[in-house]
Amino acid sequence: MMAIILLAAMPIALIGAVQAWHSYHSTLEAPGERTDLTVSRIDLELRHEADHLGSLLQAVSRMRLDDAGLRHMLELVQSLTGRHYSQIALADDRGNILTAVGRQGDAPALGADAMPRFQGDVRMVALTDPLTHVPGYFRITVSAVIYDDAGRPARPGYLTAVMPLSWRSAILQASDPRLDLVQQNGPIQIWVVDSQARAAAPLCSDCNWAARPPDRIMQWARVTLATGGDHAHITLPEGSFSIGRVQGGVHVLTMTRRNAGERHAVVMFAISLVSSGLLLLAGLLGASKSADVLVITPLRQLTASVNQWQLGGMYEVRSNWAMPLEVRQLAHAFSKATRRLARHEKRLERAQARQELLLKEMHHRVKNNLQIVASLLNLQAGRIRQPAAREEFAQARDRVRALATLHRYLYADGELYSLNMQSFVRELCGQIMHAIGESDESRITLDIRVDDLLMVPDQAVPLALIVTEAVSNTIKYAFPDRQHGTLEVGLRALSGDRACLWIADNGVGMAAARNHSAAEEGRSGIGMQLIRGFARQLGGELQMFEENGTRYVLVFPLKQPEQDETSA
Repeated sequence: MMAIILLAAMPIALIGAVQAWHSYHSTLEAPGERTDLTVSRIDLELRHEADHLGSLLQAVSRMRLDDAGLRHMLELVQSLTGRHYSQIALADDRGNILTAVGRQGDAPALGADAMPRFQGDVRMVALTDPLTHVPGYFRITVSAVIYDDAGRPARPGYLTAVMPLSWRSAILQASDPRLDLVQQNGPIQIWVVDSQARAAAPLCSDCNWAARPPDRIMQWARVTLATGGDHAHITLPEGSFSIGRVQGGVHVLTMTRRNAGERHAVVMFAISLVSSGLLLLAGLLGASKSADVLVITPLRQLTASVNQWQLGGMYEVRSNWAMPLEVRQLAHAFSKATRRLARHEKRLERAQARQELLLKEMHHRVKNNLQIVASLLNLQAGRIRQPAAREEFAQARDRVRALATLHRYLYADGELYSLNMQSFVRELCGQIMHAIGESDESRITLDIRVDDLLMVPDQAVPLALIVTEAVSNTIKYAFPDRQHGTLEVGLRALSGDRACLWIADNGVGMAAARNHSAAEEGRSGIGMQLIRGFARQLGGELQMFEENGTRYVLVFPLKQPEQDETSA
């Protein structure tokens, strides 16, 4: 019942939980999205500044000036830009600085990575600040042609400028969009990190930001860059952090904190989650208690009464007005049904007792009749003088006795649908030996190898007759002239619901037995016809081998008793 109540309340609770979680997740992800947006803004601003400087240098390169004119123009550019650039220089085609203006001292030669690859290419590379060990400048380089005094092209060269990466809020104009990012003690902080995230420096030098991010953030940044990630973000209680690659292959790390509205949303989510859980728990407890009083307890009483009735006791349940109407009707209907079943069970018990008595009487009479027939055949055989006729009567007697033994086993064990072949075959072979007169002598050794196997009577009857014929023939003909030997009878279950019967001796063999007596050949032929006929009735394959005696091997499908028969 509790499961039903939970399943009924689950869809509403699930919908509310999904909506609340979506709102909470959006609130948690908002600072991370702002840090990602900050990385994109920094990349855009650096691209804009680099394009502006590259366009300025390309404009100077198209003025057809000589060395002195280019130096004068570079000084003019530096003056017009408020000496913002650390250096503006002219270099030859090998990258050696010919003339330079700016705050930096000795200007190093341009490296191969800083030289443009074709005319019109604007090359941008990052330079490491020797103090902070992080990228602190960008070098912008364009191709140029140096002219002579007559205005003719003299030699190729490069115009290059070093742009500081650090932003200062004090020198930014009021309309500069970068003011949204660089604020004194603002919610956003930005650091420039090296390629392995081992050193960091604030992007804004006068914004009163921390000198470097927390150590665990630097560790996270190192792992991110070591695994080849160009962009990632993480949200922690102190804020959200994002790392990304911007212009010139420089990595920046940004941080933003939750604002007042986001903090309020997180608190309200926790309050609503706890209150909803408490209300849901109270409703479930009330519903479960009501269900226990009105439904579960009456059903439990009804179940206990039914179990008591199944164990043979009396069915007794008291219904009251606190029970639901359906439960009272069920108890009343079950009371009437149990009374009818009790009367019907008594009738079935009487019928079953009569049936068992009739079956026992029938098997007893069949067994007695078969024994009477066997005794009559035995008496008749004693009055016949011809040995061949007397032998035929003896064989008929043995077959009838085999059937009588089978019925006695069915009657004694009470198994009407299966027969234990181990004890049956053992007694049947001993009975045949006794009838022929070999049980008291040690001339023939009987070796019984039968598994504890159950077989239905439809198969046990032909199998018993096959054993009777084969064992009788073997005892009579396999050991002539009072020879000694061994007779082996085996029955074993095989895989695939099959069984194997074998009867083997170490006597003279069938060929020698036929040569010994022509009359015996005729009788043996009748026995073989019966054996083959019963083998076909079993649906098996009979094989005979003559090597050191005679061996009968019969492999046949084993029929299993029906389920309802074995359970009966």
